Formats: sequence, C-alpha cells, structure tokens
Amino acid sequence: MTRFKPRASFPPADLPCPWLMFCHGRRLNTQTFYSVGEASFRVKRIPDISGKRIHASFREWMVMVDNYSSDCFLLNMISLEKVDLPPWQFVRHRFWILSAPPKDDNCIVGFVGEDGQCITFCRPGDGEWAEHIFEPEIGPLKTYTICKGEIYLYGIEGNLVILDIVDHRVEVRHVLRDDRTLGSPLVPEIMLSFTRLIESCEENFLVNLSMLGASSRKIRDIEIFKLDLSVLEWVKVESLGDRTFFINGTTNCISCSSTKSGTMANSIYFMQQDDESMYVFDVEEKCIYTHHPCPYLGRNVAEKQWVMPMRT
Repeated sequence: MTRFKPRASFPPADLPCPWLMFCHGRRLNTQTFYSVGEASFRVKRIPDISGKRIHASFREWMVMVDNYSSDCFLLNMISLEKVDLPPWQFVRHRFWILSAPPKDDNCIVGFVGEDGQCITFCRPGDGEWAEHIFEPEIGPLKTYTICKGEIYLYGIEGNLVILDIVDHRVEVRHVLRDDRTLGSPLVPEIMLSFTRLIESCEENFLVNLSMLGASSRKIRDIEIFKLDLSVLEWVKVESLGDRTFFINGTTNCISCSSTKSGTMANSIYFMQQDDESMYVFDVEEKCIYTHHPCPYLGRNVAEKQWVMPMRT
C-alpha cells in the first residue's frame, strides 16, 4: 500500500516572489512561510527542513546542514529531492556558496571560513571536502553572488574577484578594487551596517546599508552600485526601477520583478537579527516601512530568511 505524506510535510506552492521562512518550535521542527504578495502565511512541518539550517541557495535548491549531526545535503524545495554531500563538522564561517543546481557541471558547494581567507568546497558526488587558502592580497571575503554562471565574491577591502574551480583546483581572477563601494565609515550610533552582492537580470548589484537607532530605524546612509562589465567598474545608481531586492543575513540574496510579484517597486526587503519584523526600504523616498508578518511567533524563532521556490 502506498503511503501518502500529509500536505503539511510539503513546502508551499511557488510564487512570483520568494517566501519569508521562519524556523521555530521544539528542535526547529516547524516552518512558517509568509507570502509578501498575498499577505498570508502557511504553517508546515517538513522533515527534511526540521532541525536543519539553510546555508545557501540557488533557485529552488538549498544547502541544508543538520543542527544535531554531521548530515549535509542539497534539497529541492519543490520536489524534496535530496543530494547527499560529504559529512560536515561545524566550522565557524562567514558564508556558504551554492553555484548551480546539483546536476550542472558547474555546481560547487562550499563555505568561506571565519577569517574570510579560505574556502572549503566540494562537488555533488565527492566523498570529502577540499580547501584552498587565498592569497593575502585578496583580503577577507564577506559576500558573494552568482552571475552568468560565475562566482563573484566581494571583500572587506573592496576587492571583487571571480572564483573558478576546475578539477578541484581554485583559480582566482582579481577583477577590481574600488574604495567607493566600501560604504560610510562606522560611527558609534550606527546600529546595523551590511554589504551584499545581488544578481538581477544577469547584472551584479552591490548594496551598502547602515541604520541609526534601535527604535527609530532611520537610514543613515544607503548606496547601490551596479557593475559595468564592459569596463569592470562600479557605477552608482539611484533607482532599482521595477526590481525588488530581498536581503538575507548570511545566505545569498534574491531579486524579482515588482510588477510580476506584486511587491513594492524600487524597494529592498530585509530582516534584522533581534526581532521578527519585516522591513521595506523605499529607495526613492529613503524611508523604512515596518511590517509584522507573523506576530504570534514571539521570540521562538531560531532562523528567518527569504527562500525559493519562486515562479519566474
């Protein structure tokens, strides 16, 4: 007799914008998915997500790491197909990378260490992880994105590099260094400051955002740059147009069309570590709107981030 899984054990249907997922409950066994476009949420208990953390994503594929064991695998958020990765023991790190779907020859899974100066990586099917230490002139790396099949990494010192991994050998192309993208100097009153790379319509964007005050949520400064590949130069932009950016804390960020998704145009959606509110930064008006998508969650949330599936 065929056993059918309950509907609650499957992810919600794909939408034209990403879902905001909260992981909560005992041993993180419950997931609440919030839809920005529908202003509604779904509560799920998906065994392949329960007790795990999502460390990176590429479209509907996620890098999952078990909180209570060395299990590490890729998970398709639509079909729940799994692809095993080598066992992983916890290592402090800055961020993980997933460069392509697992059946793609360019698929690389890896993480950049806490010092930002080495990468540990593998391909689906490998039995162990490999490690590469970057040259000192690269400087510590802090964020990444995938654009046209290539891995772009951005460093603390403003370095932008392209990472190639051929036959388990790492090759680094140093693209440029531009101090204009480093953002405003940190001052004591700044509560939050971050830099993220985002791919959108086969273009690379860089966002620097810093805020003042724990309660006012005032923007001190925000700068958005687009990479001009023809001259390898960052160009400052004042508008995102029809684009909407969804910023994640540690995993890669997501972009979609505001017209197709029903989200606010020319805006950046993001979360903060200290609460479960959702913030929307209006690039034109330079102001922040606060929303409370799932207020009943309280302080019971261990993880929150924007995830696929997203209908394109």
